Amino acid sequence: MRLTVLLSLFAAATAWAPQPKTTVSIKSSSINSVPQSFDPLNLSDDNIITSNVEKTTSSSLVRPEAVFLASALPLIANPSVASAATAGAPNAVGSAFAAYGHYISLIGILACIMAERLTIKPNMTEEEEDFIAAADIGLGVWGVGIAYSGYLRAVEYEKGFDFYAHEPLFWLKIAFVGVFGASSFFNTVVIIQRAVAKRNGKFTPMGEKLSNRMIRICNAELTAIAIIPLTATFMARGVGYSQDIPWQAEAALAALVFGGLSFKYIKEALTFEDNPVSLTTSTED
Repeated sequence: MRLTVLLSLFAAATAWAPQPKTTVSIKSSSINSVPQSFDPLNLSDDNIITSNVEKTTSSSLVRPEAVFLASALPLIANPSVASAATAGAPNAVGSAFAAYGHYISLIGILACIMAERLTIKPNMTEEEEDFIAAADIGLGVWGVGIAYSGYLRAVEYEKGFDFYAHEPLFWLKIAFVGVFGASSFFNTVVIIQRAVAKRNGKFTPMGEKLSNRMIRICNAELTAIAIIPLTATFMARGVGYSQDIPWQAEAALAALVFGGLSFKYIKEALTFEDNPVSLTTSTED
C-alpha cells in the first residue's frame, strides 16, 4: 500500500519536472568584408557584423493531463487501492440515510418546540390552542424519527453498539434525552386535556400560571437540545471511553432517570391547578 502511494507521488513529481534546456548557436559570417566605419548608433545599412545568436528554449512544464495520467498509473496497476476508501464502510448508503434522518428529525423537533414556545400565552384563542396541539403532534412524530434513526446508528451503523455501550458519555446523552422526553410529557398531557375539554364543549381560556409553566418546559427542552449534541460530539470521539464500568449499570441509571421524571411530570400535569383568567370589561363614557 505504501509502495503504491510512493510510486504515485514519484510519477506525479516526474511529470511536473522541468525539461532540460536546449541551446542552439547559429554562427553567421559577415557577408561584407569591407572594413566597418565608426557607427555607434548603428545607422548604416552596410554595418553587418559577425554575431553569435543563441536561442534558448525555456523550460516548460508538462500539461496537467500528463500529471493526472502519471499519478493514476499505480492505481490502475493495483485496483485494490482505489477501493480502499470504501472498504471500511460496507453500509455507507444506509448509514448516510440514518444520519440524515437523525439530523432532520432534530431540526423538526426544534421547529415544533419553537412553535409552541412562541404561541403559548394566557387567554389563547381556540385556533391558537389547535395550533400548539398540531405542533405537539409533530413533536411526537419527529421524536419517534430521531429515536429510531438513533437506534440504527448505534446498533447497525457507525462504530457499533459495543463501542457505545462502553462510552459513559453515550449513557449521559441517553439520560439527557430522557430528561427531555419526560419534561415534554407535561405539555403533551395538558394539551390533550384541553383538546378533550374543547371537544366536550368545556373549553376555558388558559390562565397565566399554566401558560408560564408550559413556557418554562419549552425553555428546558430547548436547553436540552443545545446540550445533547455536545455530548454526542464528545461521545463519537471516544472521550471517556472505559470498559471498566459495566454498561448495564449505566443503562439502568439512564432508565431510572427517564422513568422517575416521566412519573413526576405526568402527575404534575394531571394535578395542576390553573388560575382562572379574569375577564374585565371597561366602558368609556
